[in-house]
Amino acid sequence: MKITIINSKKHWRNGWLSSQAELQIVVDILKKADIEVHITEVDSVASLENVLQNVSDNTLVWSNAYYVNTKENEVVWLNDYVQKYQLPLLGSGATTLRNLLQKDITQQMLRTAHIPIPNNLVMNATQINEIELLLAQSNLEFPVVLKPTAESGSVGVVMANDVEDASQKAKQILHNYPHSQVIVEPFLPSDDITCGFLQLGDQTLLLPTYYLVKSKAGTHHILSRTERLSPWDGKDKMQPVITDEQIRTQLTVQVPRIIEAFDIQDISRVDGRLDKTGTLRFFDVNGLPALCFPEGVMVKQCLNSFPNYEEKVVFEALIHTVVNNALQRYGFSVPPIMQEHNLFTLQSDLVITLQKIASDISLADSL
Repeated sequence: MKITIINSKKHWRNGWLSSQAELQIVVDILKKADIEVHITEVDSVASLENVLQNVSDNTLVWSNAYYVNTKENEVVWLNDYVQKYQLPLLGSGATTLRNLLQKDITQQMLRTAHIPIPNNLVMNATQINEIELLLAQSNLEFPVVLKPTAESGSVGVVMANDVEDASQKAKQILHNYPHSQVIVEPFLPSDDITCGFLQLGDQTLLLPTYYLVKSKAGTHHILSRTERLSPWDGKDKMQPVITDEQIRTQLTVQVPRIIEAFDIQDISRVDGRLDKTGTLRFFDVNGLPALCFPEGVMVKQCLNSFPNYEEKVVFEALIHTVVNNALQRYGFSVPPIMQEHNLFTLQSDLVITLQKIASDISLADSL
């Protein structure tokens, strides 16, 4: 079995693995499972196509980026070309990633699927001078949260306490992120809830956790890029597992519906907050969650959800799970070690295990 990992020059920041050192840890796990790994970095569409033309039929492609560069500085999606060549692909396809990365589209699709979301207003550069009228018509109450629609990892996310503040910050977002529009949502006074999703055949694993920063309590603050990048210290920044049954029940019902609505493959992470009534409202779905050991949010979820195992054992099981499911989807043989050692073979009373992703989901185990 072979895997080709494709990195994209200048686009490591938003990939599964954001550095050579992080990538090497995963490569070592794959090689230990007797998978032949080829690593490459492309800097243009031409170099990408040259790589893809030489990928053999029995090779799984792992794209470690959203984009590939062009001379015209256009946004070109790497997975569009992987799918053009009809190659087996780890993770979700380009259409899914586009829908998930564009927050306004994500919210529209969630609403269409009858998933609870925050009320929101989307504005482009031509509408920004009408922000006062648009905010009044939207019935959004202050404070509000403003986000660029085409960024991830809390990049550019800010709060505003009045119309003037919102107008200034919206203009700044449009200036800083020219490929984005601005989405405005009401501030929800709760800590961030982030739930990991993994699939293996007809089994689904949910990892329900809070994203908690004590010095920035969610009742009064949002988590900015600064908090996202600060180290997990177990004192101020931590990620406790959710034990509240009402929240776990909402995640059990809604997360599989979200996965189905977007046609997400293999792995994802879903974020939201509770409104004043206790309803969990979802505002972000990550189609390319970071797998950086040990600091990535999804990685930390796994480590905290399986506390009775060594960290490297859990991380190895995470990589085995993602690759195992992708191999099964394409009818490839799965290395024995990935069948024997994955997150579904580990024991924990903190995770939620479901049997199917479909409208007739049956709860196999909610421990």
